[in-house]
Amino acid sequence: MCVAMETTSGRGRKDNSMTKATRSVSPRQILCVLIMACTPILNGMLSGWTAVLPKMQEDRSRFTVTVQDVTWLASLNQIVGIGICPLAGTLGEYLGPRRLLFLATCPVPGFWLLQAYTPWLPLLYVCRAALAISTSLVCTMVQPLIAEICPAEIRGLAGSMPEVMGCVGILLSYVLAYLLPWDVATAVSAAPYVPLVLLMLLVPESPYWLVRKKKVDAAERSLRVLLGRNDDVTKELNAIRSTTTLKQSRVKNQLRELRRGHNIRPVVLIIALFILRELGGKAPVYSYTVYMFRSAGVELDAFYCTVFVGITRFGCTLVSAFIQDRLGRKPMLVASATASALALIAAGATVFLKVEGASWVPLAAMLVYVGAYALGLGPILWAYLGELLPTPVRSVAASLVTFCHFSSSFGVNYMFFEVVSAFGLGSTLMVFGSVNLVVAAVVFGFIPETKGRSLQDMEKAFAAKSPRRGKDNPAFDAEGLPPRPSDPHRLTRSDSPEAAASPVSSSTDPSPHASCTPPSTDALPCIPVDAADARCTPFDPRASDSKNGDSVSSCSHSSASTASVSLQESSSPASIRPEESAQQITHL
Repeated sequence: MCVAMETTSGRGRKDNSMTKATRSVSPRQILCVLIMACTPILNGMLSGWTAVLPKMQEDRSRFTVTVQDVTWLASLNQIVGIGICPLAGTLGEYLGPRRLLFLATCPVPGFWLLQAYTPWLPLLYVCRAALAISTSLVCTMVQPLIAEICPAEIRGLAGSMPEVMGCVGILLSYVLAYLLPWDVATAVSAAPYVPLVLLMLLVPESPYWLVRKKKVDAAERSLRVLLGRNDDVTKELNAIRSTTTLKQSRVKNQLRELRRGHNIRPVVLIIALFILRELGGKAPVYSYTVYMFRSAGVELDAFYCTVFVGITRFGCTLVSAFIQDRLGRKPMLVASATASALALIAAGATVFLKVEGASWVPLAAMLVYVGAYALGLGPILWAYLGELLPTPVRSVAASLVTFCHFSSSFGVNYMFFEVVSAFGLGSTLMVFGSVNLVVAAVVFGFIPETKGRSLQDMEKAFAAKSPRRGKDNPAFDAEGLPPRPSDPHRLTRSDSPEAAASPVSSSTDPSPHASCTPPSTDALPCIPVDAADARCTPFDPRASDSKNGDSVSSCSHSSASTASVSLQESSSPASIRPEESAQQITHL
């Protein structure tokens, strides 16, 4: 009965998940997801803004921009991210993820305008750093928030939209830098954020965060806004409360929860994937595309080169957003990492061997890498930030992941030219490709599929399986014995006073729930497991304390059911006095 009840409850949980998975997606929910997915356009525009730096060097009317200034302005986003990302999780847990994103986006238009018309170079650095702070907060919090307000049916599409909007931001910055003076292009960059800030007021706060803050009524209102005011949100609210506790509202408790195996495993895996992705050449490919093409012998205008890369990345990211929920994240990520590896190895081998008449190979290979990256390595890893991070540690874990991402990206970018000068561009590209093969192997071996699965189901994917109890125990090898329950301390119907009051029927009843009945007779037969079985020797209180480490685990609630079998096989069974029975149960 115990096993049957557990199986039934497990089937009930699956039916619950299926019920939630088949719930229709409300238009309001889609609108809220799209609004929050537009916030990473800041990251794309901030990265693409570096295209105006050559025009800034030519314009000396206000201040002089040196080569060293160009390097620092291009790297400032990553440097600031290293310091801000560890604080983003704490701020998000204190203010709420939606409120933090709103506060981070509000001053963005002003910083763009101030950066465009500042008469001093140090103030330009300050504005650039302020925008980098907003970008770091957005990168850390947007994916967990989207995962918490998005249904499982469209989570692949929703999780890829921030990456799509980042590509839109990069392309927009490239076009503005090509068509307009640098100050006008910078000022126009503020335009998208004015309506975005106003639209963010329509998005409710994360119901997960509200439950952690003991605001259950507010969480219910948030769910009603997302799902429709006439919908019943009881199931969704109960599912959130089943994985959310009040202790998770404090960062120190999340750090304590992070030490648990089922919480730390997905965090370590995601951090490893982000670091391996950066070691696979992502940052240098996008930051030094023109340099790579020219070093490989590709004669192409710098602007057209960046536009080709930007269009390829945008198109493939958009395709990825619409096919993830059909094909699944795991196979797409494995295929993406493998294709990226082969493309980089092909480009590196061509450059290393100096094949004549094959200058088109590096160009084609790099475009294949960009497309493969956009199909999987780019959007899916960021989607994992919301899907695989467990609810008890999601805020702190997101901070750790983004911190490692910015740190590894800055390190690889900083060391790229030194590595190329020491080993050559061809060898460096082949090493990048080999690392991407490692990414494919890690994903294939350790990452579960997340397509169509609820956040509650994903938390169970990394839980360690409990060992089978009673293994190699001869007391459970007799024929006809009922199966041992998976948890002897689980409360079942056989633990009720009525079941305990009828020991004879429990000892002879062949039904499975008999194994859950504790011994309650005056004299029960003892089944010796070995010669040193303490249950079959005279009771000695002084000796019981000294044998705590040697007690046999087979003395359990199933002894009543095993007694009927032993009576037929043993002519003179030993007896257990009632006080011994109580002592043994307490002892175990």
